[in-house]
Amino acid sequence: MVWLYRLQQRLSITRQEGLAILTLAVLFLLGLAVRHLQQQQIPPVAADSLVAPSPTDSIPPSLASPGPRSPSAEQPLNVNTAPPKALDALPGIGPALSERIVTYRSTQRPFQRVDELERVSGIGPETLSTLRPMVRVTAPDSASK
Repeated sequence: MVWLYRLQQRLSITRQEGLAILTLAVLFLLGLAVRHLQQQQIPPVAADSLVAPSPTDSIPPSLASPGPRSPSAEQPLNVNTAPPKALDALPGIGPALSERIVTYRSTQRPFQRVDELERVSGIGPETLSTLRPMVRVTAPDSASK
């Protein structure tokens, strides 16, 4: 701390003022480091990306077995009324994400626009652009009419 003593002598400041300047400098540098990390915006690693998918995992059960057709641009899926199994058939949507969609629409409010799907944790711009032609949004009361 000899350098602090020399700085105090050159600037004619007291010890408390020197420590205050040192504290402010450290806080400033810490703020710069936090800002730098925020600007990098490194997305967190998804838990499912750590496990190699097996060949049987690549085909969703809804596509493997004959049954109702999966959602498409010709037959879009209404995300306000679809059950979790139907949402699970969408590309990029697994069981956990389909449950989050159902939880969001039941706890927050029904979706008003397709873009609101981004509010669900786990759906980003890329997933939304994939889903956009395959989903639609209508109010739950108007869907039953």
